[in-house]
Amino acid sequence: AAWFLKGAKFIRDINAQFAFVSTNSICQGEQVSLLWQLVLSGNQEINFAYQSFKWENNAKSNAAVIVVIVGIGNKNNKTKKIYQGNLFSNVQKINPYLVSGNTTYISRQSESISKLANLVYGSMPNDGGNLIFSTEEKSKLLIEYPNAKKFIKKFIGAHDFLNGGERWCLFIQDEFLNEANNIDEINKRLSNITQIRSKSTEKSTRLLAETPHKYYFSAHENTDSLIIPRHSSERREYIPMGFLTEETVIADSSLAIYNPQTWLFAVLTSKMHMAWIKAVGGRLKTDYRYSSGLCYNTFPFPSITSAQKTVLEDHVYNILGERENHRGKTLAELYDPEKMPASLREAHRMNDIAVEQCYRMRPFESDEERLEYLFKLYEKMIAEEKERGTLFAKEKKRKKK
Repeated sequence: AAWFLKGAKFIRDINAQFAFVSTNSICQGEQVSLLWQLVLSGNQEINFAYQSFKWENNAKSNAAVIVVIVGIGNKNNKTKKIYQGNLFSNVQKINPYLVSGNTTYISRQSESISKLANLVYGSMPNDGGNLIFSTEEKSKLLIEYPNAKKFIKKFIGAHDFLNGGERWCLFIQDEFLNEANNIDEINKRLSNITQIRSKSTEKSTRLLAETPHKYYFSAHENTDSLIIPRHSSERREYIPMGFLTEETVIADSSLAIYNPQTWLFAVLTSKMHMAWIKAVGGRLKTDYRYSSGLCYNTFPFPSITSAQKTVLEDHVYNILGERENHRGKTLAELYDPEKMPASLREAHRMNDIAVEQCYRMRPFESDEERLEYLFKLYEKMIAEEKERGTLFAKEKKRKKK
């Protein structure tokens, strides 16, 4: 990052250009607005770019590093090039996310700019494994203590959800704590948590030693939920997500929307949303890293009618129905691009069309076209939000006077 800033200062006001190979993180997530507003603060622009690729050289052991190449020069009217593998496209401008378009910075948002439902982290036990049960451990507990059933819920993290794993957890409400402690196995596990947390170097963890039945962070609500894995393979055309019941606690390796509207699933599993994630979200190497602040809350989606929502809901049921038709396969298998059933792929294709028609009736031809539209909509929505904030501040000041 510092070398890019140094280079931009070095060529300022002279006819020169430079390029560096860099880890791709400088063009992803929060680092974009932190770095590139400084690099491009003068008269500089990105004049060519190689999108993410794996670093290789002639060494015996290549480091597992994903890199980009970014060229910087002083502004001019020449055509710019974006390279992807052995192909390139000619564009008028390249933004710091290394896609075609004006220079726009996507900043982390605490709430959805599109007024979508709240997205939160799943629950984090921080319990030394004592709140979690395997299926065998859960069955053994219920054989010995049938009344423990009221304290058991399913526990699903990203790996479980994608690969079909099964785990269970204790979920004890305060008013039933004494009853739970009368069960020897539960009492023993809670005592273990107290000891583990009391020895922690983190003050926040030590404070929770006195309430071992509570999770370090709990977001669970007794409603249906929509689960979104925080990390997902770059090979997938869509990030697999799905609906769960109130009897399932979502782990912190995933994100959750509680009491979700069905149509929202259609939007989040669309090509429009995936194009946005690929461009502005962070990455783990090249895998998708989904977050509420950067991917979800910043995603520009227009207000839609009840009729449009009903159409989207129909497509959601089609996708879920196709998954059900292949219930013997895990989501990881269903969304492997080489194994994805044709009927499921078609259900997603039809959903993509319906979601895109919420933006405009004319179909988008490519992700580049989708992103160009989304960036412009983002800029418009942020400007309108600022305008509303300015008007509110003026009105508040007027009333105060």
